[in-house]
Amino acid sequence: MATLYPSLHGINSGTPGSTSSVGGPGAHLQGQYPVTPTPIGGFPRNTSQQQLYNTPARSITTNTPGANTISGQSLLFQPKSPEARITATTPTSATTPGKAVEINSKAAAPLTPIHYAKNAVNEYLDKDIRYPDLDRIIQQSQLSEYFFTPTPGASAWVPFERSKTVNIPDIIFEQYNKTECYTRMGLFPQIKRAWITVDNRLYFWNYSNGNDYSSFEELQHTILSVNLIKPHKGTFVDSIKYLLVLATPLELHLIAVSYENNELNLFETGMEVSIKGLDVNVITGSDATGRIFFTSRESTDVWEFTYSNTESWFKGKCGKVCHTRSGFSGFTPSIGSLSPITNILPTGIVNAFLPGSHHEYIVQIVIDDSRSTLYTLSSRSTIRTYYLNSPTELKTNITYPVNHLLSHLQMLNAPSPLLDPRTTSIVSIHAVSPRESAQIHLIATTSTGCRIYIRAARSSYVFTTSGEGGPSTMQAIQIRFPPPDGTGPTGSTSSVLKKTKFSKLFAPGYYFAVKEGNESDDLFVSAPDSGRILLQSSTSNTAPQQFEMASFVDIEGFVQAIELITPELQITNKPEGFGNEVAGQFIIPPTQVAVLTNTGVHIYKRRYAPEIFMQLGNEARYFYDLYGRSETCATALYVASSSSSSSPLDAREIAKKAYLEFGGKSHIRDDNYISDALSLDNVKLSGRFDGLATYIARIVRDIWRVPIFKIVGKGKSRAYVSNVLETTLNKYQIMLFELYEFLETNRHLIDGLSGPDRAFNNGIGGGRGDELSLQAEHRGMHALVQLITFMREGISFIGLVAGESKKLKEIMSLLPAEVQGRLLKLTYQELFTASEGTELAKELVSAIVNQSIAAGGSVDNVAEVLRQRCGSFCSADDVVLFKAIEYLRKAKLVASTDPDLKLQYSRESVRLLDKAASTISFEDLNDAVHELLVLEFHPGVVETVLRAAAEADRGNQALAFFADGRPELDPREELYQKRFRCYELVFAILDDADKRANGDNEQRETDDQQDQQGNNATNGQVSLQPISELQTETYAAAYASKDELFHYCFYDWFVSRGLAQRLLEIDTPYIESYLENNARTNLQQADLLWVFEAKKEQYLQAGQVLYRLAQSDFNLTLAQRIEYLSRARGFCNCYCPPAQRQIMLRLHQSIEDEFAVAFIQDDLLSHVKADDRLSGDGEADKRAGLIDKLDGKVLNLSVLYNEFANPLGYRDIQQAIIKAADYNG
Repeated sequence: MATLYPSLHGINSGTPGSTSSVGGPGAHLQGQYPVTPTPIGGFPRNTSQQQLYNTPARSITTNTPGANTISGQSLLFQPKSPEARITATTPTSATTPGKAVEINSKAAAPLTPIHYAKNAVNEYLDKDIRYPDLDRIIQQSQLSEYFFTPTPGASAWVPFERSKTVNIPDIIFEQYNKTECYTRMGLFPQIKRAWITVDNRLYFWNYSNGNDYSSFEELQHTILSVNLIKPHKGTFVDSIKYLLVLATPLELHLIAVSYENNELNLFETGMEVSIKGLDVNVITGSDATGRIFFTSRESTDVWEFTYSNTESWFKGKCGKVCHTRSGFSGFTPSIGSLSPITNILPTGIVNAFLPGSHHEYIVQIVIDDSRSTLYTLSSRSTIRTYYLNSPTELKTNITYPVNHLLSHLQMLNAPSPLLDPRTTSIVSIHAVSPRESAQIHLIATTSTGCRIYIRAARSSYVFTTSGEGGPSTMQAIQIRFPPPDGTGPTGSTSSVLKKTKFSKLFAPGYYFAVKEGNESDDLFVSAPDSGRILLQSSTSNTAPQQFEMASFVDIEGFVQAIELITPELQITNKPEGFGNEVAGQFIIPPTQVAVLTNTGVHIYKRRYAPEIFMQLGNEARYFYDLYGRSETCATALYVASSSSSSSPLDAREIAKKAYLEFGGKSHIRDDNYISDALSLDNVKLSGRFDGLATYIARIVRDIWRVPIFKIVGKGKSRAYVSNVLETTLNKYQIMLFELYEFLETNRHLIDGLSGPDRAFNNGIGGGRGDELSLQAEHRGMHALVQLITFMREGISFIGLVAGESKKLKEIMSLLPAEVQGRLLKLTYQELFTASEGTELAKELVSAIVNQSIAAGGSVDNVAEVLRQRCGSFCSADDVVLFKAIEYLRKAKLVASTDPDLKLQYSRESVRLLDKAASTISFEDLNDAVHELLVLEFHPGVVETVLRAAAEADRGNQALAFFADGRPELDPREELYQKRFRCYELVFAILDDADKRANGDNEQRETDDQQDQQGNNATNGQVSLQPISELQTETYAAAYASKDELFHYCFYDWFVSRGLAQRLLEIDTPYIESYLENNARTNLQQADLLWVFEAKKEQYLQAGQVLYRLAQSDFNLTLAQRIEYLSRARGFCNCYCPPAQRQIMLRLHQSIEDEFAVAFIQDDLLSHVKADDRLSGDGEADKRAGLIDKLDGKVLNLSVLYNEFANPLGYRDIQQAIIKAADYNG
């Protein structure tokens, strides 16, 4: 078994458009970035575009500088500034022709469309963040506001739907049918495995596909409990991600688990503790500290399994500690209810003196690492709270009996037959993190389906010297009844969830309750209806209600486990806004929950609002009635603009119709309908604007206020990188592109995009209010569309700048330190909308241009790249190739007169060839290589050819083809051949470098003699560099390649030239794996492998290779195998790191054992060769057969004795074999 501790390192295991003259974001890229063209119909005849954004506004109240509040659903986007009385002339209208009016306003700076849109996005982001926290939502929990669907799938408002069912594999059923004593099942979502115990065996399978079957059958006793725990940091090697804790009637075992790339490996740690007398039923662990706790069915004690990678005289590597047993109970036997003593003694005496006879035991343990608290639930529904006050201690703080809990609920005026202590018990508890609630610590679920919200606090009357100590009191502060069953207006008498067996809750409030059934369990699921909660909290001053969608879902069999298999949904890292699902529904993949039954694993996926909307179809009015205008328009916009793979065509058409119809019209707010005070800021915009702003805000929510760049590494490795993954930026780019395309396609149908005075151009009359409403709508919609354009192109720009870390580092090095510091603080919001972003973007563009010029490029090249990245497709590969050829010609012209300029042109040619590597033909590449060889630019051309090989197979399929043994008629063979042709070019380059180094030595000596005689004349071209240096650098370029397939072909090229010994001089990440792979089938390379390991002073690995060679199937004589064993033994006597000492000793012992047998076999071979009995007629063939069998692989002692020594009567050999076998007869 390989060691698992860190001290032992031996473990194996844009769209084209017109330019913009408007300032702000994107102004630095004028002539390259498109902006939204003027809408059909143009701007108002009597109002300039600038007037649309500079119209003074009435006095408003702001929460923060630059951020305005919402009054109802109206927006006022004016910067905060001192109030002033100004006189303004309103635009000409039929009712107030040019009348001068006084407007009480704030002196507003000019507001551009992009700043108007920025304010809108910020406002809707803040609106989502203001989603009420759990503490406020549960205040009205007793109202039982459910949208309940009793029949699975009977309504669109089903919170979860079954998306996949994976039956238990037949091989698992076969093992299950062999059960003799005990079996359990469960899920480990951390490693994507379901598990089942069958007596003393543990089996795993991948619940996502039913494959990846594995087992653990090393225990002798029945497995009673199982759990997967995160280990202590630093206890095991980094590859050990989890610990498998297995409880049997006698021991608790610790198994190390490595899991990477869906590959599961188990390692015995040798850590086990005796638990004889403890019927362990619950095991859990702390993810933060790695501590392992367990309980038994005989008491309420909490035990801890301690473990470490060190041991001492008084303390082993593992042990067990009981943190809760008192002094008296610690010395009394734990007598269960089945003990014979309980049948002899009177019940009163047993109950009074024997604590174990009460038979209250723990049924669940929950750890809240964020609050350093451990909760237990007993079989008598008592909740106990323990404080993890140190890494090794556990302090009992609170015991909260069920009768106290129910009395607290009575104080809440929550009388209900569902809370009858005679028939109701607590079946599950769930810890609530501080991110979700500042006051709620625990949620308890009853057998009648009620959820009880419990607060744990520290009493002011409890004093500690440290000021810490965890909570000291618990109190139930609210209850959530099940959905009504029709017998009453609320759920306080509901029987919907009676006989609830257990439940699971997942943030931000997903509730799964298992109801006991006869032939199958019933699964009840509920989830917060965050859209309704957000609407109520933003439009009403009353306390928010706990709206939920609930339903029974399809399930077959009896539920064994329920686990979350996707990351926990977390919109914010604080209670306010934490549960706002609608804020992340367009970006975050739906939550998935796995439910294991005795028939299979059922995967349930969260249904977000878009799925409900699509299912409603033509009945989308119901959606509008529940969620309001803004949410309906945002959802409809998402469905309508999404790709065909996300939304069917009919759903997109219905969504488009809903967006247009339910959006309504902009209008003057009723409280400001005074003709003399009318302005654009008095207009309440339509739901289409609200929906569009909401959708945009939610697309960029995760990056809007995030810095663009960050620094990684220190010292020489310090580098600038993008703060957001490229794949994430690409996802936002796609969504913004789809949204822009939808708006452009349907602009003639959308008020505000079709022109602010469309209605008047069509001959439809209207008053001053209608005219201003359309103008305001156009101002808002046009600003948002322009922001979409800037965001798309800004993201493309960042992708261009930060796409390559090396290139970004070079660009940053050209910037002043002050600009670098400002760039580190620059957010995406500022890049898209602020002048600071414009200025810093200009700095970046200047650095890119300077970098290009320094490399011999031009501004045209930079513009070409920018246009390409921003949507204007224009392939410049051919141009680049022509320029590369041109530089080659220039290099040849100056080769004999200016070596430095020749080198510069050669480098520039190679750089351009690298740019065209993805499209260059093999013929052009071959010609370029020939020219560069004439110029003696071998290292650069090696890199170019290898780049072309990589570009020919970007998916690296050729490597997989090679690894699969190059099967015939495989479509990947074509890619392999393309790359191999490039590799052959590289080998030709290396061969040319070798010839120049070997063939020009004589000429170099002659030239040196002429120089010494004063002859400074030169004939032909001036050599670029010494030939030996050229050869060295050329090979160095080949060795530096990261192309794994090339390295394997490269080493094969060495072998084919009879230079296999040169492999020992190579130090690359691939040479060892190459030798290891070939050592299985090639004796020569197997010999090279152990020499290679020995040269690197990896004596353990060298010994292992030799040991395997001695046991291999290669055609080796016994003497050769003994020689290999001798060498291996010698390496075992060499120095090795302390971490490998145990492995080295075990290898040494194995070699010694093999040696003993090999020497006996060698003696036996000598006896056979010298045996006169085998020299007679007819015995020669027998002797040859015996020699052939003995002079080869080392046989085992039984074979040597039974087939050779005993039949041939070699007494000394027989005695040696008996002695070696330690046989006592």
